[in-house]
Amino acid sequence: MTTAPRPKSVPPEATFDASTKLWRCGGPNDARERLWIHPSGLLLLDATRKDGKLDGEIKWSLGIHEMSEHAPRLAMQEALGLPNGPNNTMIATFADGALVEVRFRPGFDFPDELRIELRDGVIDGALEWVVGPVDGALFEYAGTKLLHKIFKVPKPWPHRLTAVFAKGKLKSTTFFAKDGTPLDVSKPTLTEWGESTEASTLAGYIERGDFAADAARFFPKAPRVSKPGSKKVRAVPAGRALDEVVMGGGVPSMTLAFDFDSYGFDCKKEDLAAANDDKYVGIASDGSGEMFLLDVTTGAVVRYAHEEGSVSPAFASLDQLAFALLRVEAAAKKLIPKAKVSALFKRLDLKVAAALLKEY
Repeated sequence: MTTAPRPKSVPPEATFDASTKLWRCGGPNDARERLWIHPSGLLLLDATRKDGKLDGEIKWSLGIHEMSEHAPRLAMQEALGLPNGPNNTMIATFADGALVEVRFRPGFDFPDELRIELRDGVIDGALEWVVGPVDGALFEYAGTKLLHKIFKVPKPWPHRLTAVFAKGKLKSTTFFAKDGTPLDVSKPTLTEWGESTEASTLAGYIERGDFAADAARFFPKAPRVSKPGSKKVRAVPAGRALDEVVMGGGVPSMTLAFDFDSYGFDCKKEDLAAANDDKYVGIASDGSGEMFLLDVTTGAVVRYAHEEGSVSPAFASLDQLAFALLRVEAAAKKLIPKAKVSALFKRLDLKVAAALLKEY
């Protein structure tokens, strides 16, 4: 008879094992075995068995109060034949000793973060995963190891994915936004992206409509930037054409290498350090404070480094900027071959573009 105070969640028929600091009701040879952690009374195991084999819905939570308890808990989980997953709490369904489904949760009262159906020891049927960081395998059981990279999760991460497996082989994957909307993550096949472009044809890239056309081809499903026009931009060659593309929603919102969200940035009004001058106006940025500014007195584009508070030459014209940044973004998203893009930039003497490409 123990003198340990019984937690409220532990039933009166349970007995206390001082050596393991666990409350027990039933054992491995009984139809039902339950274990609670002392002194909190948290449920560790609720297992039902038939003929000595796990059968039915099994609850397990790898709860500990001291680090010394961690290794024994892992040993217990392994001895029970339970799988490993992204969380320490699971609800596993067995049929005559065979695992047929498992649901991993942050806690018993939380929604599933990973649900897997199995047959004959391998993943077979539906899988559902709330996408998140993974250290090592996403799931392991009896020689079956599932790595998250098999799903080729796009960036930015979707909220959730569902997959269908047949005898351990992935057959299909569907990604979902947080509101449950299915996401189309297919990438366009770009067989023509300007690899044969000559330096002499860069002039007029925007005014010919090539920039708007390439933006539409490269990123057909991306949201569009909608910004007011800029009188300063319109005052330089190609500026009017670029302004019309931006105002008309022809520039996609691109998230890796650069974006046009800073278009029309007033450097004088905003007192931009080292670029507080009427001659500068913002065109694009990379999301970390690095900006591309148009010098309206020359038509050239400089790169502004926010940490250094400095400007440096970047592109000789808006045409060069638009041509280069569109392809840096496409290469960063693996829509076009990075090595060939790099070779093109070197041939066109777009040194800043080549340097940018290495960053992604």
